[in-house]
Amino acid sequence: MIKKLGSVPFLNSKPLTYLFDKGKYTNYKTEFLFPSDLLESLINGRTFLSLISIADHFSNNKIKSLDKYCISAIGKVDSVILVASSDIKKLEKVYLDPRSKSANILFKIIQEDFVKNKVEYDFLRPKITNSYESNTGQIIIGDLALKYVSQKPSGLKIYDLSEIWYKETSLPFTFATFNYYRDVPNSEEMKLLDDSFNEGIGQIDNIIKVFLDRYKSKVDSKLVERYLKERIVYKLTNNHLEGINLFNKLSSKFAKWEKRSFNNIF
Repeated sequence: MIKKLGSVPFLNSKPLTYLFDKGKYTNYKTEFLFPSDLLESLINGRTFLSLISIADHFSNNKIKSLDKYCISAIGKVDSVILVASSDIKKLEKVYLDPRSKSANILFKIIQEDFVKNKVEYDFLRPKITNSYESNTGQIIIGDLALKYVSQKPSGLKIYDLSEIWYKETSLPFTFATFNYYRDVPNSEEMKLLDDSFNEGIGQIDNIIKVFLDRYKSKVDSKLVERYLKERIVYKLTNNHLEGINLFNKLSSKFAKWEKRSFNNIF
């Protein structure tokens, strides 16, 4: 039976799941889903291990995270952004990205706790062709965000949510970690994950080349190289845990979390 590793269809996951993506493991392969769908895939058994958003980790007491790998940033990240037609302090309405609970809640923390400005919220699937009325913005994640940062659409301001978080807290922001439901990955599976990451890090240049060949001139090559080599951090540290638990505390007014902290260990 083929076991599936749940992951996102974004560039930032490629070093982590490199060998799974390449089909190098006989009984394992990658299942690509948007962040909003990965928790359900884990609970219903479609995946045995999934790269779950940190918001989804807090929303279910029955799932548990590995404490080794993550997708995170210490400061600017370029792939979790607010695109706005006005200054962030003047926003009246913001469209949330239906693909990502964590990014949406991170923005609410920034907007209401840091900027001190409440806005009206709605959902809208982000597209590069979307236009925005005065004092309106949109949360955008993933590879599409990289396109926006590369192309800098005329008349729009771009705010990096991870950068704002870091300036306010001096802590990393962790977007996702590997989570399991009931069955702990065995030692062989953990070795497969380690081998996949080690090989993926060694293949960063090839991963970047494939990505740029796919998107042609739509994404700036220097931005993509900086993104994978400098922006994204893949290893959890104590500072990451501190940042994760601060997010849990600050976001509790926007969501009813089941977990009181990361893995309920504090």
